[in-house]
Amino acid sequence: MNTYKIVGLNSAEQAQRVKKRFYEALDGTQEIEVNFEEAEIQLPEGIDPYIISLVSSFEQLSIVDPHLVEEKEEEAHHHTHEVGQGEGAQKKITVVFFLNIFFSIAEFIFGALFNSQAILSDAVHDLGDALSIGLAYLFEKISNRGASSEYTYGYRRFSLLGAFVTSVVLIIGAVLMIIHTIPELLNPQPVNNQGVFWVAIVAIIINGFSVWLMSSGQSANEKLLNIHLFEDLFGWIAVLIMSILLRFTDWYILDPILSLGIASWILYVTFPEFFRISKIFLQAVPENVDPNVFHEEIQELANVQAISHFHIWSTDGQQHMMTLTVTTAEASDKEQEKMKQKIRQIALKYAITHITVEILYDPQYLIKSSVSCEG
Repeated sequence: MNTYKIVGLNSAEQAQRVKKRFYEALDGTQEIEVNFEEAEIQLPEGIDPYIISLVSSFEQLSIVDPHLVEEKEEEAHHHTHEVGQGEGAQKKITVVFFLNIFFSIAEFIFGALFNSQAILSDAVHDLGDALSIGLAYLFEKISNRGASSEYTYGYRRFSLLGAFVTSVVLIIGAVLMIIHTIPELLNPQPVNNQGVFWVAIVAIIINGFSVWLMSSGQSANEKLLNIHLFEDLFGWIAVLIMSILLRFTDWYILDPILSLGIASWILYVTFPEFFRISKIFLQAVPENVDPNVFHEEIQELANVQAISHFHIWSTDGQQHMMTLTVTTAEASDKEQEKMKQKIRQIALKYAITHITVEILYDPQYLIKSSVSCEG
């Protein structure tokens, strides 16, 4: 038996489907073993490469010899382990949601009691956060489902949708904070600095815990949540410093200035993420892939005469996909399968795990190309 890596494996159910496909392809005469946790499969020695390629195509996976895969493959199949972490991510998001919803209510109460524009602005912000986190939980839960007849690529993009909604909520909230706070600059009001001080202490503890909880997140959803949790933490540290200064001065204008600073910071860190997510939705080429270099690497392979229908995109910023058609004058099925395997090896370097390669056999291609060049 030989061990192969399964790159792009999404679920234990898919692993069982792969096992079943190989079992049926070998007429049930060979034992097949699949290890979902390690993303590995044990196949008989001397198995026809065409069978491996066929199963790979059916399941939109890459099944490859681990000895031929470069170290960068780790990045490519890293998301396989993230699937197992999905339940943990949902629990973390749930905890952060309840912390934010309860604390935002407390902020409205104490912001009004202490006459702090900064606290009231952050209360609006945290309420928006809580709503977006609730959506994030919902979308993160949906994103861990396997592929279905309706969503043949799976539900991973729902996590990206959660991140998109979160970024929109943050941008709108920040703009509203700026509009509401500007008049306060012209007429700053006294602030209960002692009350603000203790609210800031509690906020720093809560936000610090939330940041620590979400720090290991890998999905776009979790990463964006962690960005604005960091923003909350730094914002409250600034509020704490302001409350200390107000204890010794009457610089009440610091309160609206701080509110504007928090809003500006939100826009600064959220806009780049908003544009990045938008590019993924619009199926732009992943940032870590240079399509021109990739195209040249494939073009240089033996027997590759031409490349067409060359498309690269990402479902959620982590799981990348590719389709292309290769024209060749090579008639041998085995040589064509070798060509596909070499293309998959190149694709793995770019963390592309779902690969569809169509071979177009054209025995007259070299002749037609020669005539075209002469003409």
